[in-house]
Amino acid sequence: MQKPPPPERRCFVMRSSARAINCLAVLALVLTACGTSSTSNTSSGPVTLTMWAMGDEGDKLPTSDAMQAFKKANPNITVNVTAIPWGVAHDKLVTAVAGRQTPDLSLMGTTWMGEFGKIGVLDQVPSSVSKSDFYSGAWDAVVVNGKAVGVPWYVDTRTLFYRTDLAQKAGINSAPQTWNDLMKLAQAYKASGSQYGIYLQSNDDQEWLPFLYSAGGDVMQNGKFTLDSQASVKSLTEWVKYFQQGLTPKSEAQGFDVTQTFTSGATPMFISGPWQISTLLKSDPQITGKWAVARVPKDQSSTSWAGGGDLAVFKNSQHRDAAWKLVQFLAQREQQISWFKTINDLPAVKAAWQDPALSGDQNLKVYGDQLTTTKAPPAIAEWTEIDKSINDWLEKASAGQVTPAQAAAGMQQAATSLHKP
Repeated sequence: MQKPPPPERRCFVMRSSARAINCLAVLALVLTACGTSSTSNTSSGPVTLTMWAMGDEGDKLPTSDAMQAFKKANPNITVNVTAIPWGVAHDKLVTAVAGRQTPDLSLMGTTWMGEFGKIGVLDQVPSSVSKSDFYSGAWDAVVVNGKAVGVPWYVDTRTLFYRTDLAQKAGINSAPQTWNDLMKLAQAYKASGSQYGIYLQSNDDQEWLPFLYSAGGDVMQNGKFTLDSQASVKSLTEWVKYFQQGLTPKSEAQGFDVTQTFTSGATPMFISGPWQISTLLKSDPQITGKWAVARVPKDQSSTSWAGGGDLAVFKNSQHRDAAWKLVQFLAQREQQISWFKTINDLPAVKAAWQDPALSGDQNLKVYGDQLTTTKAPPAIAEWTEIDKSINDWLEKASAGQVTPAQAAAGMQQAATSLHKP
C-alpha cells in the first residue's frame, strides 16, 4: 500500500470498531429516552470552553495565530484545547457521550458525523452560517437527516500525481484528461521502460470512488444504495483493467512507499492527497520539476472523493453560543488562510483559495479546482463498516476472484444489510 500520511492527514475515514458502533446504537436509545440538554449560556460574563482536537491540529491550535486572534477579539472567552491522538479519539468520544461528559466542541472526523449526528448529541448549525461559503462536497458531509450538525474546518480530496519527464519520454506532453488518456499514458509509461504505468491500491476505495463518481455513479442516492448501478459496474470494469493488464502492482511488499517507486520511475503515476506534495518536495528533491498534479481523469465528469475535518458543538454544552462563536471565527476567510499557513490544512471556505499562498502554487491550485467537483461518502452511522466491505469487494475484483458485476452486487448487498435507517 502507499506509505500512509501522518495520522492527522488520513482524512479521517477512521476504522472504528463494530463494538463502538453498537455502543452508539445503545446510546441512541438511552439519549432518546432521557432527552438531551438544550441549555445555551448567553451570558456576557467570562466563559471557559473545552475543545477536543486531534493529531497535529490539537497540538498546534492553542498557540496558533488563529486562536490568538480569537482571544484578542473575545477576551471574555477562554478556550482550553485538549489534544487527542486520532487512534483513540472515536472511542473517547463514545465514552464521553455515554457519560454525558462531552467537551463543548470538538474536531470530528468527516465520516463520524453520521454516527454522532444520528444519536442527536450534536447541536444544529446556526442559520448565520452559510453553506454557500463552503465546498459542496465538504458541506454534504456534515448534513445528517437533512440538518447540518457541523461546520467544515478543512478539506481533502484526491488528485493524480504523474511524472512529466517520463511522459515526455513516452511521447505524451500533457496531463491525462479522460479515462482513455489515463490508460494510454499508463501503457506508454510501461512501454518506454517503467515497471508499471500507475500505482493503484487494490483495497482503497478513496482511489476507486473518483472512478465511480466520474462515471456518474454514487454510493447512495435518495436514501438508497446504488453500488450495483451501471455506473458502478462500468467504473469497476475500468479499474480492474489496470490489474489485468499488469499496469499496476497486484500486491506490494510490507512497508511499500509509493513515493520511492514514483521517484525511481517504477510507478510513474498514483492517486493521492495533498500531503504528498510536501513529501515529494522535501524527501525527493531530485525529481522536483519532473512531476505535476492533475485533476482525476473524467468519464462523464472529473469528480473526486471529499474528506477533511469538521467542527461540531455538543448539545449538552452550557456555552453553545460561545462555542459557535469560535467555530464561526475559525471558518472566516482570514482565519482559514492563517490556519493553512500554520499546518497546511486545505481551507474549506472557497474564498480563502483566492489568497496567493494557495492560488500561486500550481499544484495546490489543482486541488482547489478539484474541490469544486467532489462528493463525500454518505453521512450515515454505519459508513465505517460499509467502507470496509466495499474495500473487501474491491480487492476481490482487483485480484480477478470476482467479476466487476459480482463485486458491485456484493457491495450493494453488504451495504444494504449493514445500514439501519
